[in-house]
Amino acid sequence: MQDLSELTQRASELDSKDPIAQIVEEYEQAEGWIFFDSNSVGPVPKTARNAANALIDDWIALRRRGWAERDWVDMPAILGDQLSPMIGAEKGTTVVCDNTTINLYKAIGHALAINQDRTIILTQKDNFPTDIHVVQGFERANPNLEVRYVETEEEALAALSDDVAVCTFSHVGYKSGQRWDMDKFNKAAQALGVLTVWDVSHSAGAVPVLARESNADYIVGCGYKYLSTGPGGPAFIYVRPDLSEKAWPPVCGWMGHADIYAFAGDYEPHGSIKRFISGTPMVGANQIAHCAAQIYQKYAPKDIWARHESLSNFFIDALQQSCGDLGVEIASPLNYDQRGGHVTFKAPGAGHVVEALIDAKVVSSFRKPDAIRFGLSPASLTHAQIAEAVGRLQKILKEEIWRDPKYANVSV
Repeated sequence: MQDLSELTQRASELDSKDPIAQIVEEYEQAEGWIFFDSNSVGPVPKTARNAANALIDDWIALRRRGWAERDWVDMPAILGDQLSPMIGAEKGTTVVCDNTTINLYKAIGHALAINQDRTIILTQKDNFPTDIHVVQGFERANPNLEVRYVETEEEALAALSDDVAVCTFSHVGYKSGQRWDMDKFNKAAQALGVLTVWDVSHSAGAVPVLARESNADYIVGCGYKYLSTGPGGPAFIYVRPDLSEKAWPPVCGWMGHADIYAFAGDYEPHGSIKRFISGTPMVGANQIAHCAAQIYQKYAPKDIWARHESLSNFFIDALQQSCGDLGVEIASPLNYDQRGGHVTFKAPGAGHVVEALIDAKVVSSFRKPDAIRFGLSPASLTHAQIAEAVGRLQKILKEEIWRDPKYANVSV
């Protein structure tokens, strides 16, 4: 068992060499608390409170004039351009709107319209439930469609054929934290004319997502995790430029019209990614999301990704050295290139441990039957905080504090 003082010293050395250590100053910190739940809700930009108040002031003073005097209408495209570097996309290819489920529907429906002579949808058996539910909805609505499930990357590659219309995968598994090889799969799929939809909710803002470099067809994801757009914040959708105009979006709406203020009776899709905007922008949510997006204008994505790699590798090493003989077992891939934003590990009494950690001011999450997830924000965590959290975890496991009856009820 590693001495905690050695761990703390190593953390201090890593923090002192961190080229973008100042990024943590962009976010609010709750005194004494350490948050490892950015795979659920990311940190709060310090500018968010003033932005929310400014919106209320505009609501009071401007009302409908806000549509003309503020960027309310244009914000989905503005945010898309600001956040696009975090998914390796060029400007004009991404919009921020709706939620991940709706954007999955848009992307998959658009792909099916292009490959309408094909009948198979591929997805992961352990994909996030909403991703599975969306494709099951398509299958129920069209009796000619069939959803097929795969468990591994190897199975997915083997299942590709000219009958497959679209594959929809999570880039990173929400339970295991395993990252799939987007570039490799895109090449294999496109060789057979298969379109791909990637859900990057558990990777965007933490690990490299390379839309343009991997020649991705569609990418969707939520903003409220590592990108810190706020609880329930807007999602995003990327569509490869040459695909956009090959079909109408499956959710047509006035904000995706070629001329929104024409109030035309007949739909004419916009000639850009804006056709994938459907209804009225979520002005309040976008105001908060803009705070996060502005932070990302200050830092190179590669530096943020490198910071996450350092934090993630340090966390795993600290867990193994300090808690390995207490029953902790790493469940996520040890190879960083195969790992996403969070690290999953198993521990005795996992759910009860998570509850005890909250009392110790460490916030993580539990997934049945025995998995603990630590979502590592590269924007708001330090190596020192990780060392401190591992020390608190070690105490809970070593003294079996988690067995206290008050930790019997486990929250999600």
